[in-house]
Amino acid sequence: MATLYQTQLLTTLGNKTKYLAELKKTFVRPLIQIAVKAIEQEHIEGGILERISQKYNLPLEDVDEYFSAIFIILKTYLKYVSSSIKPAEFKQTLEELKLPSDCIEDLYTVISGQKKADLITGLMKKTKFFPRLISCKWRIDVVISSNVLSRVLEPCIILECIFDTGETHSFELSLAQFHHFRHAVASILVEIQSLEQRNALKNIQHS
Repeated sequence: MATLYQTQLLTTLGNKTKYLAELKKTFVRPLIQIAVKAIEQEHIEGGILERISQKYNLPLEDVDEYFSAIFIILKTYLKYVSSSIKPAEFKQTLEELKLPSDCIEDLYTVISGQKKADLITGLMKKTKFFPRLISCKWRIDVVISSNVLSRVLEPCIILECIFDTGETHSFELSLAQFHHFRHAVASILVEIQSLEQRNALKNIQHS
């Protein structure tokens, strides 16, 4: 079963997956360096991709696609790094996408080395992330005395959601509201799964 990281990477790459097998260590390294600069928001010289195209005798259109694929691989990993992506999972995902092993090692060196913290900081400055849910606690309360007679002995669900930003949100749901909430979440998950399957099929057809 594909993980969230694998599914997101495949979806974001789209038809760029067909270019991954063409990557060579000789010209991948300068492209990785440019991608790192882009994520860290450092200055990038104009015409740098054109010079790489000329130096390695590659069509400029292909160099653009190679760079875009490398940037997506790094950005997607850094976006999901808080999900504790294991090194084996990162490498296996790229192996399944037919990326050459020496290129995988170069990419892994970047995301596991001293630059990792700077890359995450640079990406957070460049991209607005939505808070991620870390945990959700719940309990059931029963009112045994109330000015509102209709609420006496009526159970309610208290949810407490904790996010990676440190924020905590609590809210109360009646049984009817909880069942409506549960149905809405289930419907959204089904829609997400359907979208992921359609995207995966498109990528297979284009590869």
